[in-house]
Amino acid sequence: MKKTVFLCILGLLFIAVSVPAQSKAGVRLKFSKQDALTRVVFEAEETFIQRIRVTASPSRIKLDFPEPFTLTGQKDLPFEMTQTDRSLVIHLRDKSDTKNFSLKAPARLVLDIRKKETQTAQSPKDTGKQIEKPAEKQPEKPSEKQPAAPSPKVFVIDPGHGGYDFGITYGNVSEKDISMHLAKDLGAALSKKGKKVFFVRKVDQYVPLLERINFVNQKNPDVFISLHASTSEKFALYGAKFDEQISNENVALYSLSMKQKKYAGKSKTLANCVEKAIKEGFKGDVIRRELPLPVISSIGAPAVLVEVPSPRFVVYDQQMKSRLINAIINGIESYGQ
Repeated sequence: MKKTVFLCILGLLFIAVSVPAQSKAGVRLKFSKQDALTRVVFEAEETFIQRIRVTASPSRIKLDFPEPFTLTGQKDLPFEMTQTDRSLVIHLRDKSDTKNFSLKAPARLVLDIRKKETQTAQSPKDTGKQIEKPAEKQPEKPSEKQPAAPSPKVFVIDPGHGGYDFGITYGNVSEKDISMHLAKDLGAALSKKGKKVFFVRKVDQYVPLLERINFVNQKNPDVFISLHASTSEKFALYGAKFDEQISNENVALYSLSMKQKKYAGKSKTLANCVEKAIKEGFKGDVIRRELPLPVISSIGAPAVLVEVPSPRFVVYDQQMKSRLINAIINGIESYGQ
């Protein structure tokens, strides 16, 4: 009897030792902030990312994870979080709209949190104060006409992403393919006008960021255009922002030279011309942003990053591509006049 009990206890001990404790999935958190937009990124294994369930309200975002996890990454977050074994709740300080989407290579879940604009108006009866009359608008002085930039002759076009880096995807359509098709059409249109055109990539391949930057600067172009797709239904144009305190590792690495600084004025003029042409061609708003993007800030030439609407909202058939290329060409010609 004692021998039997001893063997049972020994067997239980063996089972307890042989069954390993469940390991937790590693999740890395990053964030960036630009004006009213906060972008939160969670990096993990692709199968883990695909199974995260996001529930958002104006005041909080809840993420339900498929298995226990360990969270690492940036500190000093602009929001508070509550974490349990399989979930994470982000408590927002202001009422916000949230969009989420997944990206690959590396696999990550992206949350775009945009603060809602609130307007409160009170009558004099409510406040007990008199409403101050707005100052009379002074007539604007005629601005001095700036000398026109010489007509650009050499272009470098950067089709964003490529290879295992798909960018954003919707169904079977990916950002890397949209940017490649648009780059080829834009290059063909510029070549017909006698311009010299170089492509950062001509096929579906991954080109590291530093190689992209070095290639562009070696060609010494008159204009650099990087093509991407956004997550919204609007066009967006990006210019360089020169910020001493940069948290992103890639930006910190490549922004040391800040080659774009001496071309900031011309880059802004280029973006203004492209923006006007897109507004005229598509009768819609264009989002303008300035960010410390190394693919812009490290370029020694007038540069702009163009984001076209997400394939979720736009079908990039030949008609749509032609309209878009014509708009960009019109903007470039206006810049060169």
